[in-house]
Amino acid sequence: MSRFFHALMMHGYCCAIEVAAVFGNAKARAWLEMRKGNPERIQLATAALSSGEKWVWFHCASVGEFEQAQPVMKSLRENDESLRFLLTFYSPSGWNSFAERKPSWWRNSDASAAMPLDTSTEVRNFLNAMTPVGASAPAVQLLALAKYEVWPVLIHEIKKHAPVALFAGHVIPGRWPFRAMGGFHREAWRNLSKVLVQSESSVAELRRWDIAAEKAGDPRFDRVLDSVAMVHAQSNKGLQDWVGKRPCLVVGSAWEAESRIAQAAWSLGMACIVVPHEWDARWAKQQQLAWKKCGATAIVWSELHDETLSAESDASFPQSDVVLLDAMGQLMHAYGVGQLALVGGGFGKGVHNTLEPAAHGLAIWTGPKVGRFAEVRGLMDCGALETAQSEVGCAEALSTAWGNSELLKKRGLAARQYAQRNAGAGPQIAAQLSKMLDR
Repeated sequence: MSRFFHALMMHGYCCAIEVAAVFGNAKARAWLEMRKGNPERIQLATAALSSGEKWVWFHCASVGEFEQAQPVMKSLRENDESLRFLLTFYSPSGWNSFAERKPSWWRNSDASAAMPLDTSTEVRNFLNAMTPVGASAPAVQLLALAKYEVWPVLIHEIKKHAPVALFAGHVIPGRWPFRAMGGFHREAWRNLSKVLVQSESSVAELRRWDIAAEKAGDPRFDRVLDSVAMVHAQSNKGLQDWVGKRPCLVVGSAWEAESRIAQAAWSLGMACIVVPHEWDARWAKQQQLAWKKCGATAIVWSELHDETLSAESDASFPQSDVVLLDAMGQLMHAYGVGQLALVGGGFGKGVHNTLEPAAHGLAIWTGPKVGRFAEVRGLMDCGALETAQSEVGCAEALSTAWGNSELLKKRGLAARQYAQRNAGAGPQIAAQLSKMLDR
């Protein structure tokens, strides 16, 4: 792909978003909405910098990439309080999640914005907004990109003024751009000042394409272990009392397939918490009816508690077999009272986060779509995670394991130890990036 075709693709993508927004697509509208007033937002934030200050710019596509960036940014801030972070997102889900739950280390002097479309005009306008009055260059001392976020035009423009690093990279042979027609994007990888990847396999694959890289691990391990520690420090009494001594399955980021599997695997005396990937009032009613057909009583979280009450509270639950936990940000608390997890997405486009249940020490099951994630292979290799090729096979495996306390304990311990063994990437990456900063 050439620069011309990249520009054509970017413009075509933007047109498609605008058309989808006109026809009522909520995600397309949100993508456009987050970019309204973007240059002005950056210009105001840059004007508030003290003389000589520059942004340490982190870019994340969405929520998952920000989970990787958080331990790195936190470690940098702990080592140098004077740093000023600029955080950009590409997708509205990441943008909205950050707006709702800013981390404790975030400062009012930091700034957030939407990543511009990767065209010359949009990128230059964005960088101009980051250029202080009277200055000749944008106030950026480092751009750090999370995982896959290698944007050719942005890198070409920003490298004239500041180093650009990629961290937590994960490269899969045969995936774009490491195949035919990917030369333009691979050149952008070569233009990076530093490439830090999760595994030696990624180092080897990049070496095949003459791209130098170093293994530095995946900082999501640090993030999930910190989250587990926070969950354990809070009261989960409401959920813990509800579970009691029953073996509890947590269906995390559930789609319809995972809900069906849990219903097929459930039997009397078992507890189940279902945390959907997306939901509405109709979903809850349908789920209650489906569980009722299985002989189980399902209660809906939002019908029992007001919006301000979270899963770590001491609020009591009525006697039931299933909790339909339709509330944002409560999945980690649900994992905290479980023994086994069924992680959603594996029977769809791709499995969701398996590190969260692993860090809690849960035995894990997923569907077959797991190819993009190095941690899934690691959890499989240590015996903590099992994939199923079909819904029927998954339900049978869960049904067998659900009441087997020895099996669950063994697999859960393996999961927890795997997460602990891979911790420490956040500070390690921060140390590497710190060497690239202006001092």
